[in-house]
Amino acid sequence: MTTQAEPTLEEVQALLRSQDEFRALLAARPGLRGHAGAQAIVDRALAEGIESPFLGRLEPGALRSAGPDHREQFLAGGLNARQRCILDQLALRFPVAPRARNLRIHMHEAVTAFALAVRGRFPFVLASEYLPDDAARRARFPVPHVDITASGLPDAAFDVILSNEVLEHVPELDAALRDMARILKPGGLLLATFPFAYGSAASLRRSRLREDGNIEHLLPPEYHGNPVDPDGGSLVFEIPGWDVLERARTAGFADPAILFDSSPRRGVTATELSGILALVAVR
Repeated sequence: MTTQAEPTLEEVQALLRSQDEFRALLAARPGLRGHAGAQAIVDRALAEGIESPFLGRLEPGALRSAGPDHREQFLAGGLNARQRCILDQLALRFPVAPRARNLRIHMHEAVTAFALAVRGRFPFVLASEYLPDDAARRARFPVPHVDITASGLPDAAFDVILSNEVLEHVPELDAALRDMARILKPGGLLLATFPFAYGSAASLRRSRLREDGNIEHLLPPEYHGNPVDPDGGSLVFEIPGWDVLERARTAGFADPAILFDSSPRRGVTATELSGILALVAVR
């Protein structure tokens, strides 16, 4: 019988360019795997507060654990761990004004606390939603509708694209990656989270859009919460695996990697792993 490694409260930010590098990271730091390490990060943050490059100092009273899923339910300033991971990475990569304030950002959400936080900091932001029909577009006016697989936005228009839990819901992930590479400036940055099949080399296809426009379910349909349609949710088409890195390269990104971000100081953690996994891709 194997025993779980003791959790370690250390800062770990690693850019991983293959599944083998991910396995090597966990072999070198076994305390990053399992619930104990993640819970230790949450417990420390709830007792001492956190220091966020984006949000600043947050005292324990601004933090709340709303359930056992720390990735989604460990809140600080109203934002969960994966959202704060992306905001912190944005702040760490663009720390100096006025350069940061002049960033052109496309964000795949407009009606969330995350969207409000970004728009409060950066003046040049296109915050969009996928609004599938005229009724949805009227209801959300003036929020712009953008289909990220075929956005129609200008080439090389943006410095940064922020995408939180969206890519698993697009019927053609490769088309979305190509369009995002097209609208980013050379050297531009994509920061994205999604449910990641980190134990699998291949992505998991759950549903597909047929040529006749109908949806074929290859596995029992799975829906996730959708702030634009809270009653209906969003269908999951594909859960990316490690092949998302090669697919991003094929789409036009020069240096895609998976960030593993585990931070007791910033209160960034998940549940099965003591860290958030995010796609970081440079155009």
